[in-house]
Amino acid sequence: MKTRIFMLLISALLLFSCEKTKYEYNGNITGADMAMCACCGGYFITIDGTQYRFEKTELPDNFTFKDNELPLKVELNWKLNEETCSGFSWIVISEIRVIK
Repeated sequence: MKTRIFMLLISALLLFSCEKTKYEYNGNITGADMAMCACCGGYFITIDGTQYRFEKTELPDNFTFKDNELPLKVELNWKLNEETCSGFSWIVISEIRVIK
């Protein structure tokens, strides 16, 4: 009996100690960038009133969407991609999920 109570307590501790992902930003994926230029392409996302671009192929593995689902409200964590063309606001999304 003591073993069962002990295992139950350990299980409860593990369950409640798991850190859940905290998303810092809300955004809206609005559509694909269809422009034909060297630094164009990807998808547009609006975060706090500012429009950025991101590559769909660089999203976390657990997140996908189809173009016919857009616009799509999301929660996410991101940072500016410093290695892209200047004057274009590309971002790297580290965590993202759909707001239902």
